[in-house]
Amino acid sequence: MSAKENTTKFNNTNTHFNERTNNTLNQQQDAINKTLDNTLNNVKRTTDEATREIPRYTQRIAEYQEKTIQTIRDIASDYIEAQKQVIASFQSQVDRNSGNNNGVWDWFNPQKIAENHAVMVNNFTSYLLNTSNLINNALSSNMRVYNTALEQTRDNLKACAKTNTNFIQSVNSQNKEVNSSSP
Repeated sequence: MSAKENTTKFNNTNTHFNERTNNTLNQQQDAINKTLDNTLNNVKRTTDEATREIPRYTQRIAEYQEKTIQTIRDIASDYIEAQKQVIASFQSQVDRNSGNNNGVWDWFNPQKIAENHAVMVNNFTSYLLNTSNLINNALSSNMRVYNTALEQTRDNLKACAKTNTNFIQSVNSQNKEVNSSSP
């Protein structure tokens, strides 16, 4: 066998090996791309579903706020009704004892008692509403902080991915140089 035949045989074998290797690498790359595309589609589907749920979450929060306000209104109303009964009972006691010339009962003015209770109920109701507003504001602030953290995470991941890509490209470039300079 001559050197030319030997070289030709080597080149043919080498070419077939390179074709098989390139075919395998292409299949692997296609499989990787398909897997990554499926992952991206799954992420898009999941985030689209979450986006569709926003009105429901918003509705729940609104219902919670409405229920909180209604509960505060009910508390104040129930308390005022109880105070009306106490004052009415007290007034009837004052009326019964006023004929006895008992000066102690003159110290208790039902009108003044009612006014003091009204102030107390108004203050208590304001306190509950302010507490509800504080909770809502804290929730809103926490959502803004969470959103900012997510945005920073996204930006950090982009920077990390870019750094990794640059590193891999650098390694590939160096490998090409080494392979092209080899005899």
